[in-house]
Amino acid sequence: MKTTDDAIFIHRSSYSSSSLLTTFFTKKHGLQKFIFKGGKKKAHNIFPLAISEITYYGRNEDLLNLTNVESKFPQELQFNPIKSTIAFFVVELIDKCLQKGDSDERLYFFLENTIIRLEEAQQLELFPLEFLIGFCDKLGIRPLLEDNKMCFFNIDSGVFQHTSSDQLRTFSGDEVELIKNLLNQEEIIEVPPKKTRTESMKIMINYFKTHVSSLKKLDSYEILKEVLS
Repeated sequence: MKTTDDAIFIHRSSYSSSSLLTTFFTKKHGLQKFIFKGGKKKAHNIFPLAISEITYYGRNEDLLNLTNVESKFPQELQFNPIKSTIAFFVVELIDKCLQKGDSDERLYFFLENTIIRLEEAQQLELFPLEFLIGFCDKLGIRPLLEDNKMCFFNIDSGVFQHTSSDQLRTFSGDEVELIKNLLNQEEIIEVPPKKTRTESMKIMINYFKTHVSSLKKLDSYEILKEVLS
């Protein structure tokens, strides 16, 4: 029996001379892998973060058969080098932080909304950091900030605190204040200097690596740093 679902394209690789192995984050069933037979000739409309309607079948829980992919609406981010680099960063995070079958419609709508915002965004310098902040919330690893006067971020315990720690990794300074502002959903009127943005990203990526066991390395981050410099 065929199933139709909304899905966000994550990754593809060669499966045979004509077919692809694809990964989508689906609305109903979370992260899923599919064989797309003949996909190399049909894959013109799948690119990182493409919002699609997919049709598939199969009882094999490890690998389903994808039969059709249709774009839900036109997207332009693949034609913008900065936005497409951010898209590669986002899909790598999704792929490495989620397990197959992880299903959460709230997470799907968060990702869909992220993609729409990326499509429309004019200022992109803070977008990856904003995504990290929002994504950690949906993963259930949002840092605890009880008092806005707490200026030290302890990434090992995942809390902000009033004092530093010699035993655990704590950070402070403008980069931590930026993270706090985004956690509080405060509007950033002026884009912070590159050094502050870079250090904030490093802190949050290390935070993710500490609290998501499946995340060891982000290959796209080095490219992202160059593009946003």
